[in-house]
Amino acid sequence: MASESAQLTSEKHEFAAAWRYPQFRLLFASTFGFYTGKWIETVVGAWLILELTNSPFLVGLLGTCRFAAMLSGPFCGAIADRFNRRQILILAQIVYAISALLIMGLFLTDRLEPWHLFLFTIVGGICATFDYSVRYAVAADIVKSQYLVGAISLLFVSQGSTAILGPLLGGSLLGMIGASGCFALVAGGFLLSFLVLLPMKTAVVPKPTTRESMWQNLVVGFRYIKSDRSLSAMLLIAALANLLVFHYWFTLIAIFARDVLHTGASGYGLLMAAIGLGYTVGPLITAVLPSFTNKGKLLIAATIVWPAVLLIFAVSRIFYFSFALLVFAGIFQGISMALIQSLLLLWSAEEMRGRVSGARAFAVSAAPLGNLLAGAGAGLWGAPITLIASSAIFILLTVLIAIWAFEITKRN
Repeated sequence: MASESAQLTSEKHEFAAAWRYPQFRLLFASTFGFYTGKWIETVVGAWLILELTNSPFLVGLLGTCRFAAMLSGPFCGAIADRFNRRQILILAQIVYAISALLIMGLFLTDRLEPWHLFLFTIVGGICATFDYSVRYAVAADIVKSQYLVGAISLLFVSQGSTAILGPLLGGSLLGMIGASGCFALVAGGFLLSFLVLLPMKTAVVPKPTTRESMWQNLVVGFRYIKSDRSLSAMLLIAALANLLVFHYWFTLIAIFARDVLHTGASGYGLLMAAIGLGYTVGPLITAVLPSFTNKGKLLIAATIVWPAVLLIFAVSRIFYFSFALLVFAGIFQGISMALIQSLLLLWSAEEMRGRVSGARAFAVSAAPLGNLLAGAGAGLWGAPITLIASSAIFILLTVLIAIWAFEITKRN
């Protein structure tokens, strides 16, 4: 007992104590493989639709299809609380990989049509929703609660690094190995994720003691979240972030690169990489936070600083200054998102973690509408004004939510 106590005391003061868990290291590697494949598929799929149809509208519609499945997040979360989470995670990797191989085969046989890519994106979106609803809950099943923030943050580090690597691979290799080769890489990423999950062992999730239907499970989950103002507030912040701010990454940066900073495709790639870099560093900072840090206060602060930096970016006309601002924005964005995900799980009952993660996935479903509104706003008033308005509104709403759910800053 004495040696175990000494080990726990030591772990509290060491970097990323979650890394000591072999099962977590497997989950970390799986996250890297999954999101590498997903980012390559995102870049290559959009380019192929543009090549096949020459329609920017259909490119945007493809992106909408990618996020639309997040509407089923609560349902996926309820399933995660009823069945073996590891098996759900494995099944999602298999279906995604097989779908990518089918697209590769269609391209090799010259039978690929736009509707194939739309169908693939919808299926992939469903797989990604299940993955999102389950992956972080699995991390909570593996590590002790005092290491959960570090564990979730490290998963965000793995995910964030692919936001740099995936687009670079997809964009640079498309001309070298073609779409079929790229989709082979996509399938390879999901297969890598599948293979490292096979030996992973997790705690068995307690099954419901009552014979509730799936609908009743969902209702119980929503009531549980509603009863905890901290959980409700964080989910609301996440939804508003996807609606009002995340569009800078997926929609507005291309417009800023071409029309505001007057750079080409390479400059656009650098700006995207700047966000990815910050989004990797931010969770890394979160992973090394001392145990006494008031994580609730840090969450609110980071959530306000992130769009505040974007306000400065919106008026910048100097490329490298804008690059640096995007790195900082990505850092605080990464801190905010990592803390939301980890605190949602840390402050939730074990039997509710799947449904809470599913509700977090549901919050992402606001992103398609946010991207559409941002595109329309940029067309009417320009990208800078659109970003200034949406960021300012988000800051104001975050402050109001923090006042309403003041309990967040009292919990640790």
